Amino acid sequence: MKLIHVNKIRNTMVLGKSIYTINNKLLLGAGHRISHERKEKFIEKGYNHVYIMDETADDIIPEYIISDAVNNQANYKLSDKTEKTPKREKFKNISRKRINNQLQSGFLKDIVTPYDIGQVSEELLTTLSHIGASTLNTFLVNSKSSYLYDHALNSTVIATLIGKKYGLASEELLNLSLGVFLHDLGKIVVEKMKETSNPYTIEILEKEHPLFGYLIIHNSKTASPTVGQIVKQHHEHQDGSGYPFGLHGENLPPTNPTLRKRIGMIHRLAEICTVADAYDNLVMNPVKEKRLTSSEAIKFLIQYAGTIYNKHIVSTLTTFFPYLPTGSIVKIRKLVDTSLIGFMGIVAKTNKDNLDKPVILLTEDKVKRKIKPPRLIDTSRLSFIDLELIL
Repeated sequence: MKLIHVNKIRNTMVLGKSIYTINNKLLLGAGHRISHERKEKFIEKGYNHVYIMDETADDIIPEYIISDAVNNQANYKLSDKTEKTPKREKFKNISRKRINNQLQSGFLKDIVTPYDIGQVSEELLTTLSHIGASTLNTFLVNSKSSYLYDHALNSTVIATLIGKKYGLASEELLNLSLGVFLHDLGKIVVEKMKETSNPYTIEILEKEHPLFGYLIIHNSKTASPTVGQIVKQHHEHQDGSGYPFGLHGENLPPTNPTLRKRIGMIHRLAEICTVADAYDNLVMNPVKEKRLTSSEAIKFLIQYAGTIYNKHIVSTLTTFFPYLPTGSIVKIRKLVDTSLIGFMGIVAKTNKDNLDKPVILLTEDKVKRKIKPPRLIDTSRLSFIDLELIL
């Protein structure tokens, strides 16, 4: 099968991969001919691409990080917990203060059951246990109608693989997975309120969604405090310019908590969520007029690494989505010629056909002695090289 843009669908084409709605209802099953009416429905729902059967590509089966079963269950669980929100008349045209008071008093505490959502997280961790970083580029197809739910799952995949890269313990990985999966719960609630509130109120409440989500989870009494911190702090920035509290980060690896200050600082797992959330929003958001390519998104995150995003986490993300911009500093981690391991260099030119193998100019050896003259290496000609981006 092959992936094509919906605008290129013709009446003779047959769907290769089933498409479901956010309520886990089959929109069109694989093997069915795509009629003009179905094509219009795909466009209406915001689908940009679909898989179709193709006799020249029968043997090509797309690889997915998340199975349809887990994806559909995740969407269903999250949408089911928030579907009743528009009917809550207590939220009609009210202020931020009143919403906070309502949530703190336990209103909507029944929306989230972390045990149910936790089952999805556990299945996700099991699914990811044998997934390599190279497959992370094969993402779900997002639609406008289910974006917030797809985004929750996509962000969780990215964050979980980052957490595994750092060797987080299984309990921490589960908390990270659950927290990232629920990170935009408050935004989903705000989106549901659009039917009963005026646009001005909604605009003001958008930046409060981390706090709304936290209060709902906190009132459920069954989630780990870590999950609540991830939800509450996923829009905080390293330089303190984020919201809702203006917390600061220390740009440390998200591993040993004993090295970190406690008061007024961003939780280390929330920093992972921030990077995962940003990447998926930049690359996969079907609501935006222009989505970035993977390399453009990485370039954007690198630009703001250290100020908005934790630089260590951004660097780790680049191992999943290799992009080493011209002028960036790299370190050779692995190479067939072991004598060059630990050498530092500058990316002189990117290789469009192989983004993780640029032309680099070696400037320092493993003990930081200057190399005179600097040595130019086209890594695309090497059978294997592992480069670390130094931010």
